[in-house]
Amino acid sequence: MHVFSILDPRTLFACDFMVATAFAFVFFAMKRSYPVLRGINSIAVSFLLGLPGAALLGAWGVMPRAITATVAYCFIFASFISLYRGILRFIGSRRSMILPVSISIIAAAVLFYFSQVQLNVTVRIVAIAFTIATVRGLIALELVRKLPTFASATIVRLFAASMAFFAAATVQCGISTILNGVPRIGLESRSFSAMLLFLGLISVCATGLFVLMLSTSELIGRSRDESLKDSLSGAYNRRGIEAKLETELEHVQHSRNRLSVALVDVDYFKSINDVQGHAAGDAALRDVAEAISTHLRGRDYLGRYGGDEFLLILPNTPCSIALAVTDRLSRAVANLHLTGGATPITLSMGITEAVAHDDAATLLARADKALYQAKSDGRNCRRICIDGNDPEARQTAVRRPVLVPAGTVAQR
Repeated sequence: MHVFSILDPRTLFACDFMVATAFAFVFFAMKRSYPVLRGINSIAVSFLLGLPGAALLGAWGVMPRAITATVAYCFIFASFISLYRGILRFIGSRRSMILPVSISIIAAAVLFYFSQVQLNVTVRIVAIAFTIATVRGLIALELVRKLPTFASATIVRLFAASMAFFAAATVQCGISTILNGVPRIGLESRSFSAMLLFLGLISVCATGLFVLMLSTSELIGRSRDESLKDSLSGAYNRRGIEAKLETELEHVQHSRNRLSVALVDVDYFKSINDVQGHAAGDAALRDVAEAISTHLRGRDYLGRYGGDEFLLILPNTPCSIALAVTDRLSRAVANLHLTGGATPITLSMGITEAVAHDDAATLLARADKALYQAKSDGRNCRRICIDGNDPEARQTAVRRPVLVPAGTVAQR
């Protein structure tokens, strides 16, 4: 007796139905509570689309072959397409849906032809196996490709491995059918129905659990990021930017990467608050943070260090390049004006470059010294303070004087 003959298809379908419905309900509820989660609705729909297919598979041998052999798998193909679409949106991939949709349509046509026009069970099994394996394989590839963007890398690896495993198992089923013919249990027997429903139940459980873990991890990560953001400016708060600085300093210690930082001060910010009010001061801080963030490179970080002072972290950047970056930022902010007036907003900046023996305190002390010099020199300018023991920094200072005016921005 085949091992699956002892399983009741109706019981397996009931389990499949309850598990899929539960996951769909959970994902719909998560999307409703947390709209920032992308693709969750499509994933929830994929679980619901699988239910009619599972129901028809559970009725294999009872209902006409046209329904069980074609319609059931049309629902299952649609379920996998919806899952693929949801995963793509969740991980932020822009891959086209053309390939899985095209393969599913072709497979549905093959199933119809070889169940209604010309009966060929082998071709039907191969078409089903190839289609499902392809979609699962595409999901695994996209998860691996986007792996560096996830904080929960272990979960993503396991999810991709499970998809790859199920894809490989499906391919093996198709190859075995080609080499050995249709399984002796028979495509329309109770045992075959039970096997399909059992494997479907395992797949639904694994997929649902991994998506649930990834969604939870995403929400935790977003909550953590929000705790590191300044609510007024939208930049990192002091705790967040200091954490980024510590991370970048570790990279400097363990590699030959260059790191520059700049302390940025909004000129005459106290006067803005005193004359125009705190609302105008808050607007000025928001405008400055937005203007700087818009013109930063993808690897740079900006944080509000305190009051009207920002800390700018420029990884893989020597002082010579930091001067060009901050010059661009100064020009961007110079185009801003205070609310209700024509007075431009200007910045004073103190720039320094990290050396091997630096910690956060010594690095920021030099940046603060440079910022103090910029303020003493009349504001609206940039100044550099280098470590005297760094020969590369001294060469930068020779090529570019330590006292550097702020590009084309007019002095106040």
